[in-house]
Amino acid sequence: MRYLLLPAVLVLFATATAGAYAASCSNATCGGQSIAYPFWLANSGPNCGYPGLGVSCKENAPILDHQFHQFRVLRIDYANHTVSLADVDAWNTTCPRLTFNLSPDPNSWLQLTASNSNLTLLYNCKTSVARTSAVRLDGCPGQDTTWYVLPDDGATGKAYGCEEAVTTPVQLSLHRLANPSLGEVLSDGFEMRYDAKSERCGACERSGGRCRYGRIEEHGGTEFACVCDDGANERQCGDARSLRLKRQKLCKQRLLFSSSSCCFSFYVHYYYYQTSYSISLQKEQMT
Repeated sequence: MRYLLLPAVLVLFATATAGAYAASCSNATCGGQSIAYPFWLANSGPNCGYPGLGVSCKENAPILDHQFHQFRVLRIDYANHTVSLADVDAWNTTCPRLTFNLSPDPNSWLQLTASNSNLTLLYNCKTSVARTSAVRLDGCPGQDTTWYVLPDDGATGKAYGCEEAVTTPVQLSLHRLANPSLGEVLSDGFEMRYDAKSERCGACERSGGRCRYGRIEEHGGTEFACVCDDGANERQCGDARSLRLKRQKLCKQRLLFSSSSCCFSFYVHYYYYQTSYSISLQKEQMT
């Protein structure tokens, strides 16, 4: 008899699986910041939004890995498709020791906006930097060499007699501040814009779907899919193939529901018949 209940079990399993999938890609909150499509929590899987926009929640702080470096997510403006980031090495410190140069990448889903300007930090300088815009950094813990910060002019550290130069985008140029505080400027971060980087993704979103990119182990790339209310397809929501998939899905659901209802009805009648027969048999034996 338990095999007769298999269709009902399948229906429940399919419903639970769909619910689990929806929960894994649902919106979340970390550190007071809403994480929603095209951003996604990194532990929810690699398929819930744009590649490279997976956010890790570490000690209640949203962290985004970009160009193999960690940045703290300060704000996400979903209306204007912008995100404000701050280098974790510069977060909440008065003496930032930056190690990463953020370089433009035309293939990235994130691009720097025109609202940023650049600052260059010079470390381990052997001579004084003879520029009026250069600000000398002194008094930092463990600092035994001369550090400078100046607006970016494309020069390397060697041009100023320094061992290392790190250029970083900021939202407010240091030389425009009345009372400059490098730590505050860097902690305020910089702005990047996110946009769909493929025609298929743009068409999918315009049709009401969501782009997903699953990793393909064979060649290490990603495979595109458009997630609609009726399931995933390779084109966009509402096209002929999508409607056909929807009809097939509804047909399967109705078939499973009909089969489970029929089996359940048969089980109830069979149980009632068996119970009635057993009671009648017992009465006959007693008489």
